[in-house]
Amino acid sequence: MSYIYCRNLWKIAILILLVPSVIMGQTSPTLEKIKKTKTLTVSVNEFYDPFYIENPNEDFPGLDVELAQEYAKFLDVDLKIIPLRTFDQHARMLEKGDTQIAMAGISSSINRFRDVYFTDPYLISTPAALVNRTALPPEPEGQIVTVQLFRNLNDLTNITGISYSVLANSSNHQFLRDAFPKAQVFSYFTNEAALSELKKNNVNAFVADSYYIQALLQKDSSLRANYLPILGVVQEDHISMAIAKRDIEFLYHLNFFIKELKRTGKIQQLVNKYFKSNKWVKKE
Repeated sequence: MSYIYCRNLWKIAILILLVPSVIMGQTSPTLEKIKKTKTLTVSVNEFYDPFYIENPNEDFPGLDVELAQEYAKFLDVDLKIIPLRTFDQHARMLEKGDTQIAMAGISSSINRFRDVYFTDPYLISTPAALVNRTALPPEPEGQIVTVQLFRNLNDLTNITGISYSVLANSSNHQFLRDAFPKAQVFSYFTNEAALSELKKNNVNAFVADSYYIQALLQKDSSLRANYLPILGVVQEDHISMAIAKRDIEFLYHLNFFIKELKRTGKIQQLVNKYFKSNKWVKKE
């Protein structure tokens, strides 16, 4: 082995050792701004309870709001919450510096990565559905059914004639295109409109992420009488926080925060609070 080759290897080794130190030694302009203004500004999804709940019951502001509260407490600053409607709005607010984090039940994707950086996921979701029970084959008579026939959406592959409603241009919409290329799939601008089509019997199944379906069942348990919830995992959808594409140090900071919330069980506590109980549901 030549002297020049050994010397180059030694230089590479030194660089590998130094790069993390250099990165970790950098300051985060986002964190500096938060500390200077004494305020953390977070955008949330205006129409995605229980991640954000408008005029909430006491002690139930929403899962994402509670996460934002935990981070503000960690930083010892005030918290400002801004409800928004679309991913594009979240991305623009981040880019302009009007918000520091989007915590809005956002699923990360390659297309969205063009506009923002994503943290490690704090929740894992999957495409799920409510299916009209009359569209499914009846259970065998005179037999005790011990195995659930429809555990996830892929179990519907061989059932003909099922039509689907879904939020337009969502990850669930793309999943239906790929998994059911010959099925009738109708897309809508809101989940509420897509669900309405199921209730009006214009489609046989409403597809949304598993947390959205679980929330619907918390708000209206009578849905189970007419519709079968199908919640099993068919693909991982990562629900992550989003930040502007300019501050890697802030991304590291948030990832450590998420890791600690998982390690201490705080994330699971919030999941149980909002998806295993209906105490957050407002009484009409």
